[in-house]
Amino acid sequence: MAPLSSNRPMPPLSGVAFVKKLAKLSKISRNQSAHFALAVSGGADSLSLMALAAAVRENNHWDFSVLTVNHGLRPAAVQETRYVSKLAKGMGLPCKILTHKGAVPENDIQSAARNIRYGLMSEWCIKNRVTYLVTAHHLEDQAETFLLRLARGSGLDGLSGMQSIRNYRGVALLRPFLDVPRECLHQTTSKAGLEPISDPSNSNRRFARVRIRNKMDLLSEEGMTAARLADTAGRLLQARQALVQVTENFMQTAVRLDEYGIAYLAYASLQNQPEDILRRTINKLLTPYCGYPPRAVSIQRILDEVLLKPRPPKEGGKTINGFVLRFRREGLLIFREISGLPEPVIIKRGGVCVWDNGISIRFAKSSVLKGILQIKPLGSEGLKAIRKLGNDVPKNLPAAAFHALPSVWLTYRKKSSLMAVRGVLEHADIEFQDLLKF
Repeated sequence: MAPLSSNRPMPPLSGVAFVKKLAKLSKISRNQSAHFALAVSGGADSLSLMALAAAVRENNHWDFSVLTVNHGLRPAAVQETRYVSKLAKGMGLPCKILTHKGAVPENDIQSAARNIRYGLMSEWCIKNRVTYLVTAHHLEDQAETFLLRLARGSGLDGLSGMQSIRNYRGVALLRPFLDVPRECLHQTTSKAGLEPISDPSNSNRRFARVRIRNKMDLLSEEGMTAARLADTAGRLLQARQALVQVTENFMQTAVRLDEYGIAYLAYASLQNQPEDILRRTINKLLTPYCGYPPRAVSIQRILDEVLLKPRPPKEGGKTINGFVLRFRREGLLIFREISGLPEPVIIKRGGVCVWDNGISIRFAKSSVLKGILQIKPLGSEGLKAIRKLGNDVPKNLPAAAFHALPSVWLTYRKKSSLMAVRGVLEHADIEFQDLLKF
């Protein structure tokens, strides 16, 4: 690939190259059936996904669906999503417009918009049993991310940049273009005759990413080209992946996750473990699925006060980042805190809901149940209902752990009945599925 400083125009990406990249990330050949959802905003980057999918859809067994999101942050979003839908249908690609119906955030707008987009798209993928969600993040995006995180003082994990594949709420998020310059994608879009949408936020200097982007030419003069910065992030990613693998191997032996979603960490397993592996273990256990990790100072306090002490505490506990830590004689119990869980959610017949980002709950379309089905934390009321039904729950576990379990209630004629509880009470029409496993 020619260096970014070259004056030669970059060629568009070919359909063959696109298929190879997707096949490498998904480990699926073009002769196997697969369904990919494409995240398309209408910009020149994401439109290249549509152009490439349209070029290859008849030459393999893959299906492509276009997802475009109206996040409600700009009045023009309605017309932009309709424009994407029109282009997609003109190219023979099915398109679904996903609309955010909640409150419009006023602070940290870029981050909020990103969370809205990925939340809606991942929910659609889970509901429609689509395993792969593809985005058009490219080489310059990776370089900008590296610089943004460097400016914030990030450590190894942050500086390793975006990953080409990661699990997001049970959906495989694929970024096949992280080694592809932006210009290649723009040439791909142009060759297909597609007119991109111009998003004014991409030139708004109130956003740090825009300010960094405007300085890239100056940095390139000193040798810090987008390609070199992305290569550095890639090398750091290799180091991070090695540590992640060591941590996962450790957790396989040291951590047990029971049917209720309660994690157990034995003190005896902590002997002679590097502090960074212990830090990563606690960080993972105290991070909501697809959420934000606890503050570094909170993790260090647990290490200093509990895990690195010759004699860990035999009783007591802490509440951190939406989780409860209970100290027992042999180790730690870690479970979700009920006050940090989402508000109750209604699920329709034949629908699926992702609860707390880590549990998928599906309601059978053939169900004969009448009324409103609602998902919420079990709570003390639910725990009493379980005991009235004659279901046994372990007496050695704190009641607070059961209060936070996801439960499904049926409201019919103003009467609510407990129908299902994750790990405790089953119902033929209600299916719980873990999206996160240690």
